[in-house]
Amino acid sequence: MLSKCANPACSARFRYLRQGRIFNLEVNKLSPSGDGELRHRFEHFWLCGPCAAVLEVVWQNGAVNTRPLCSAPDSRSSPRVLAAHASS
Repeated sequence: MLSKCANPACSARFRYLRQGRIFNLEVNKLSPSGDGELRHRFEHFWLCGPCAAVLEVVWQNGAVNTRPLCSAPDSRSSPRVLAAHASS
């Protein structure tokens, strides 16, 4: 859902397409019917501008996660540090 930033540590609300970045991910989940069949679908996730500058949204180990961009100025910083911009 695109109601807030996909960074769990950020509380920025989605308002405009021109702010931040939208990620379209192919999400593979087991069918709820229990038949063991994988269901493929696309889901959209949004990162606000400050988070999108240093993070990306990925499907990893069966879940949606954020991870630092390879080209981020300091990719060692924790995504939780990014929450500071949203509280001002």
